[in-house]
Amino acid sequence: MEITADFDGGNILVDEVRGPSASLRIRSDSNAPFYQWFYFRAEGVAGENRQFAISNAAGASYPGAWSQYRVLASADHIMWNRLPTSFEEGVLKFTHEEAPETASYAFFVPYPETRRRALLTVATGTPGVERRSIGRSVQDRSLDMLVFGEETGGERIWVIARQHAGEPMAEWAAEGLVRRLLDPADEVAKELKAKTTISVIPNANPDGSALGNLRANADGVDLNRDWKEPASASREVAAIKRAIAHDGVDYFIDLHGDETRPYIWVVPPGAHLDPAAARKALHFVLELARLHPELQPPPVGIEGEDAAEAGMSVNYIATTYGCPAWTLEMPFPEVPGFGDSLLADGCMRFGRSCLEALNVVIGQGK
Repeated sequence: MEITADFDGGNILVDEVRGPSASLRIRSDSNAPFYQWFYFRAEGVAGENRQFAISNAAGASYPGAWSQYRVLASADHIMWNRLPTSFEEGVLKFTHEEAPETASYAFFVPYPETRRRALLTVATGTPGVERRSIGRSVQDRSLDMLVFGEETGGERIWVIARQHAGEPMAEWAAEGLVRRLLDPADEVAKELKAKTTISVIPNANPDGSALGNLRANADGVDLNRDWKEPASASREVAAIKRAIAHDGVDYFIDLHGDETRPYIWVVPPGAHLDPAAARKALHFVLELARLHPELQPPPVGIEGEDAAEAGMSVNYIATTYGCPAWTLEMPFPEVPGFGDSLLADGCMRFGRSCLEALNVVIGQGK
């Protein structure tokens, strides 16, 4: 069996391969200690039963995630299925019975750079959509932004995704949102574009995504801890902050993935909002919960230190601009009672729902 990870988003270290069995380790982020994301390809004899063991799973950034987690596998990068998985004595073990000759294995359904480029190309060719490069990453990749709606002085919505590289569900959700905005027959999209301007950054960390990192960019910076004033250490966050300062913001969504919790949840504000903005912030969450029963209240105690982290995007935005700002967390594991309702297609549906919830909130006015 041959195992490789030298491709877009790949991450695995091979310690030993014996027949259809392999001992592996997850590589840590570029210039940073974080690790949990893995994605690799195995080629062997069709029909064999493969056994994999990730020996350093106990030292991962979120070791508590493994106990309820099952690895994803695919033969075609379209259909992904869960495999029998166990976490025993610090080792993550999983098996693939009657495996095809070539199969891919990942922490979550990967979102490839080729798909992002295709989406940007489609959007660029659509009337009423502007594509901007707002900056360059450490490795000189473009930070691309799509702008929808009329520049009529209406309210401005910002959506950013994948500050944390190893959370591809965020980019799947962003694609669902973008595709709804591109649909000329969609009434919700038409209403929103008529009264607001929507700016979408599908991937805020293109280097980290390509490198197979969990959280960091190429310099080892956790982007969602780098928003604190007066300056940001990362090129990516600095570019996004400049663009927001130039254009203005009235609503802000930051899309993420949660390694541990098996449901959708919204990080509560860690910054004070005036009563009108606070009502809108709550209304949006209630609308999302109506549309997605997978959404649950935030974990007890999360409104403390984590929510008030000054370097998080939502707290910077809420503090600086006084507007509603939400971190939306989607799960890596299956959702009890709903199974894998939040793989790639489910995350895209969630992205679409974000627009529907925003449309209701904005339609209510002040």
